[in-house]
Amino acid sequence: MKYEVETVNEFGTKIPPHVVKKAKEMGCNKPNYVYKDGEWMEHEKFPASNINIISKSTRFGNARSAEAHKVTIVDDWVAFKSPSGSGSRGSKKDDGW
Repeated sequence: MKYEVETVNEFGTKIPPHVVKKAKEMGCNKPNYVYKDGEWMEHEKFPASNINIISKSTRFGNARSAEAHKVTIVDDWVAFKSPSGSGSRGSKKDDGW
């Protein structure tokens, strides 16, 4: 019997399997920082970078910068590119997914 692992972000929001798959394909570092569009604003916490990560995710310091680095994954799900990242790195087996 195959069990599907439930994936949630830092706010406890369930991330659908098709979003998880696409996020991995786009080089997202880990599921914690995949958001419903606008979700981080509701929680009054700036999002963290999750695409093109060199060493670790870093939380944005303001909304303008975050919005400038927002990338749509699929539907109304988003992640944020690292402003200092250089090029895409694919997800690896031990990335926390």
